[in-house]
Amino acid sequence: MRSILALSLLSACGTFGGGSPYHEDLLPQEDRVRINLPVDSASAKDAETGEWARYYVLTRTVTEDVNGLITFVLGTVGYITTLEPQWSDTDSRQAVWGPYSDSGLDPVETGLWVTEEDDGSYSWAIFQLPKGGDMETEAIAIITGVVDAGSTREDASGVFQVDFTTASELDPGVALTGLFSVEYTYDPVGGNAVAGFEDYGYAIGAERINALYAYSQDVEGAGTMDLAWLDDVNATGVDEILAMRTRWESTGDGRSDAIVTGGDLGADAVYASECWAGDFVTSYWTDTIGLYETVGDVGACVYAEPELPTEASFSIAE
Repeated sequence: MRSILALSLLSACGTFGGGSPYHEDLLPQEDRVRINLPVDSASAKDAETGEWARYYVLTRTVTEDVNGLITFVLGTVGYITTLEPQWSDTDSRQAVWGPYSDSGLDPVETGLWVTEEDDGSYSWAIFQLPKGGDMETEAIAIITGVVDAGSTREDASGVFQVDFTTASELDPGVALTGLFSVEYTYDPVGGNAVAGFEDYGYAIGAERINALYAYSQDVEGAGTMDLAWLDDVNATGVDEILAMRTRWESTGDGRSDAIVTGGDLGADAVYASECWAGDFVTSYWTDTIGLYETVGDVGACVYAEPELPTEASFSIAE
């Protein structure tokens, strides 16, 4: 098993041995890495009325945040690889794009480095250096990744990690700090991914996020997403562990089951479950501490039985 999730940058159809380090088919498959959670409903109420299903809103918010980070990485790689590499060498099987800068106010230049390893995998990095700096001595990787050997456009696996702390030290325009790490695998049937946030948050501000996120989704649109994060639920200075599993059909019908444990709760645990139909309005709610009034009947749920994430939920087996 590897350290955590993400992106098909290169595939076997474009190799350095063929004389060119780049081919259009090597572009990332963003739609296979992103979570495609159903979001549209003509009958769903405005979120401010409180009639959206609570856990649906949380699930959608998290997926939008994670998708935004993935798009940031894929967008950067996609833009750079529309250009010709500045340097490539078939003997060492390496290529470099850039470095480039966006404008006169940009304090850094950005580039992409790729190499084919002896085992057929690809290592890659998006690097930055001070504008006008020496690439040999001042280039620093802010995103690093590996594409597994044998990956193709339709069947791929790999990992990447974004170091926002380093990026913010190089460029004051980067407002985030911490690490965002991703591991993924997908094939024509569906995809699986795990992402981790470590001390992640705005560079200015005390709040930091430490969380794990995992999803499995088939090509028809049904999926499962697991979340686990630390939070001081009762504001006593001690973090509890919150974990939630959300399951949904391509129609949008879904169910979330959550547990809060640890911290001041000790051996006790708090449970909650919520279901919704394709209108994303709560059809069933229950929790063990009366946090909200019980609503509906479990018979209305698209999934009759509760499911919670486990430690194994946040890993992808080789």
